[in-house]
Amino acid sequence: MAQSTSHLALPRRGFLIGASGLMLAGQAAVAAPRAWREHHRPKGDGASPTDWSQLAKALRNGQLLRPDDPDFHAIVQPNNLRYDDVLPQGVARCGSAADVAAAIAWAREHHVPLVTRGGGHSYAGYSTTRGLMLETSLMSRAAYDPARGVLRVGAGARNRDLYRLLGQHGRAMTHGRCPSVGAAGFLLGGGIGFNMRAHGLGGDQVLGSEIVLSDARLRRASPKAQDKLDRDLHWASQGGGGGNFGVTTSFDLQTFDVRGQRVTVFDLKWARDPDTPCKVPVERLGAQLMAALDAAPPSLGSRVSFEAVKAAELDNGFDVNISVLGQYAGPRAELDAILAPVVALCPPNAGRGIQEFHYWPAQAFLHEDGDTTWYQERSAFVTRAFGEDDLGAALQYLRAKPPVSGYCDLRFFQTGGAVNTPGARDTAFVHRDSRWLMVVGLYWDQNDQEDARRMARAHAWQDAFYARMRPLAGGGAYQNFTDPSLADYRQAYYGLNLERLADIKRHADPADLFRFPQSI
Repeated sequence: MAQSTSHLALPRRGFLIGASGLMLAGQAAVAAPRAWREHHRPKGDGASPTDWSQLAKALRNGQLLRPDDPDFHAIVQPNNLRYDDVLPQGVARCGSAADVAAAIAWAREHHVPLVTRGGGHSYAGYSTTRGLMLETSLMSRAAYDPARGVLRVGAGARNRDLYRLLGQHGRAMTHGRCPSVGAAGFLLGGGIGFNMRAHGLGGDQVLGSEIVLSDARLRRASPKAQDKLDRDLHWASQGGGGGNFGVTTSFDLQTFDVRGQRVTVFDLKWARDPDTPCKVPVERLGAQLMAALDAAPPSLGSRVSFEAVKAAELDNGFDVNISVLGQYAGPRAELDAILAPVVALCPPNAGRGIQEFHYWPAQAFLHEDGDTTWYQERSAFVTRAFGEDDLGAALQYLRAKPPVSGYCDLRFFQTGGAVNTPGARDTAFVHRDSRWLMVVGLYWDQNDQEDARRMARAHAWQDAFYARMRPLAGGGAYQNFTDPSLADYRQAYYGLNLERLADIKRHADPADLFRFPQSI
C-alpha cells in the first residue's frame, strides 16, 4: 500500500498540526485534578478578543464557542462532575482535520493550552481545560462498505452513531453500552465490551486510521503501509491510548454479521437483605458465579459486581449484594445450563431477569445512559482464577462502605477468549493473558463532594481496598481507566510494549507537544 500523506491547509503560521490526540470521553480516566489543572493553566496574557475572532474565521467547517454563547455550557460539561468547574476560554468545534490544524496552530501561537473532547466521558478530566477545547463531535460521519464489511467512521462519532448505522446493516463490532461515549477514545485505549471474548477488543477491529501529526501531515496508518512510521502508528492505535501521538481523524473498522442472531441477555441479582432465603456465604456464591462464567464459551460476555454495604446495614441484616449483567450469543437453555451450578446454590432474587432478543434489541436491554455524576475507579487485570479466599479478602472492605451516597463496589469485566488470542507484542494493548478486568469503584454526590473530610475517608477506603486486591489480581491496569495514583502507570498500562511506544512517540512527536499527566 502506498504511503498516504498530504499537507493540510493552515492559516498564517501554518507550520503546526497535531493534537492531544483523542484524549476523548471514551478514554476512561481518573486524574489528579491539581496536576491536570496546573498543566492546562493559561500562560502569559492569553489571547485577545481579536485573536479569538481570527480563530473563529479559521474554522471553515466548524464554529467557535465562547462562554457567553448559548450552547457553550452544554458542550463543555464533562460526564465526571469532579471536573465541571474547569471551563475553557473557548471551544473550537472542529468539522475537519483542517479545522483541527487551524485550532492547534492558533493555540501554539497564542500560548493557550488545549485538549480534545469527543463524548466528554474522560474519567480524569482530560477533556477539560482552562484554555482551548477542541470538540470533535462534528467529525462524526460514518459509512459502511457492504462488499468488505468495513465501517469507516469519523473520530468524533459516539457510540450511538455506530449503533444506528450498524443496526441498519445487521452488523456489529465490539462496542460499549453507553451511547454517548466517544468512539475514538474507546478504540485507542483498547475498547472492552460484551463481544470481546468472541471477537476481540474494539481496537483489535481497527484496520486502519488517518492521523495528523505535529509536522502538519495527514498520514494513513495501516499494518501494510509503505512507510514504517505509518505501520508503527497503526500498531500504537490498537491500545496505545489517546493523547500521545497526534489527532486521529477517522477509523476503518472490521465488522461481523449479526443478522438473525438471537442473543440471550441477563440482569440477575442476589440481594442480601433480612428476608433473603439464601444462606450461602457471599464469597462462596461469588466464587461459584465467577467460576461458572469463566468456564463458559467465548460467546458469553459478562460483568459481575459486589456492592459495598455500610457497617450499620450489616447490623440490620443486610450484606454484600452480587449482580451479574451480560449477554450470551445463543439460546436461553444454554445460558441456563451455564448458570445452573450457581442457581443450585442460591437462586437470584432481583434484577430484570433473562430475556432472548435479536442482537440489536438485546443491546437496548443492556445499554447504560452514562448520566453525569462524581466518580473514580482503579483497575487491575486478573490473570488467574479468583476464588473464595480472594473474595473473602475483599469483604472486609465491601462490608465497610465509606460515608458517601453513591454506589461503591468491586467489579469484574470478563475478558479471556479472543482478547487473549493476539500476542502481547502484536498490538500496543499488552494485556493478553487475563480472565477478568477488576475495578474498585467509588461514586459520590454533590453533598459528598463539598465535604472534604468525608471525601478524604472515601478515597482512603478506595486506596486501601485497591492495595489489598491488586496483588491478588496478577498485574497491569487498563489504560482507558487511567489511575493517577499509580506510581508505575507506564509499566502498568503498557508493560513490555512501553519501549516501542516511547520510540514511536519520539518519531511522531519529537517536540512532545501532545502531553498530559500520564502521557507516554
